[in-house]
Amino acid sequence: MPSILITGAAGFIGYHLQKKWQGQHPVHGIDLLENASIPVNLRSKELQNISHASIHSNFIDVLNSKPNLVIHLAAETGISASLHHPNTYFNTNVQGTFNVLEQCRKNGVKHLIYASSSSVYAPNQSVMKEDSDTSHQLSFYGTSKKMCEVMVENYCKQFGMTAIGLRFFTVYGSYTRPDMAAYKFMKAIDLNKGITLYNEGKVMRDFTHVSDVVTCINLLTEKIFDEKPGSHQIFNIGYGQPISIKTYAESIANLIEKKVEFIFKPLPINELSVTHSNTDNIFNYISYKPVVSLQEGLKEMVEWFKFSRYE
Repeated sequence: MPSILITGAAGFIGYHLQKKWQGQHPVHGIDLLENASIPVNLRSKELQNISHASIHSNFIDVLNSKPNLVIHLAAETGISASLHHPNTYFNTNVQGTFNVLEQCRKNGVKHLIYASSSSVYAPNQSVMKEDSDTSHQLSFYGTSKKMCEVMVENYCKQFGMTAIGLRFFTVYGSYTRPDMAAYKFMKAIDLNKGITLYNEGKVMRDFTHVSDVVTCINLLTEKIFDEKPGSHQIFNIGYGQPISIKTYAESIANLIEKKVEFIFKPLPINELSVTHSNTDNIFNYISYKPVVSLQEGLKEMVEWFKFSRYE
């Protein structure tokens, strides 16, 4: 079994991934483990092998045993804040990823799986394939992720690394981040408060359950070591069936068994109106693509919220 290091291990996806692998893979996780973050603290308490470290540090240099594979999930996430604080996104996503690449290069770590985003795609595309237009992004968050893809490509070609990038499409599920729409919706509905929706709720998102994301990453860890040095592949990870945000919110309300009221506002300038993944490539590569239906995935998430919410 390869030894694996996960950055952002106490994050939403990192937590689920490390939980799956505990007792199966030699896995070490790093995370900032911010004291003020209730979600991070709750997640980290359930993880066995996680330490406080920044992706800007010499986090691989200090290890006695070097990993065979780094799974880089740490990032500044979310679209709205990148409009007001682009420097934070550049520092964490671009400079942080650069240091991850340097730590891999200096320590002979040749295999990398990393998180990208559907936000790298240019707007006004009915279906997004891996070779679809990424020449410009609406959000600086998306631009920071595209810059990471370009850096990884260069390191693979120049230094013989083997990498796989994953463009995630609106991941949701238990332990979701409090700043994500899923948690905001559940909390507002539970407190009988209104929900703000853009473009009359007609914004479409390709919702993807976190368990499907974890399954894909697990299968990719078995494939990446078969690839030639210097190869760099990028895959969409999405369910492939866009749903309106209004339908998403109404489905959550039904599961919580409460009514929901909407407050409609215009779509922000840095938000895509539709995301829709084509997942043929990931299916052809690992014979798997996300399968958890929205109703099944929302039931799992809402059940967690009812009994294990962050507050």
